[in-house]
Amino acid sequence: MIQDHTIDQTLIELARTMKALKALRDVRRSAAIEMSDGDSNWQDDRPFAASATRASMDLTRKLADLRQGR
Repeated sequence: MIQDHTIDQTLIELARTMKALKALRDVRRSAAIEMSDGDSNWQDDRPFAASATRASMDLTRKLADLRQGR
């Protein structure tokens, strides 16, 4: 049986992942708008991409806990 604590923690990680992904998307969109020559250089998004990746990994771990009924 899934524990309420696990559900709560999963929802927290889901919200964190969504926030990180939205921030990454916003940075990429603003960078694309600012570039006039069409080159795609995403060096400025590396901290945001790393944050999104980490949040995604943490969410994956919590989802595994849900599947295991922890």
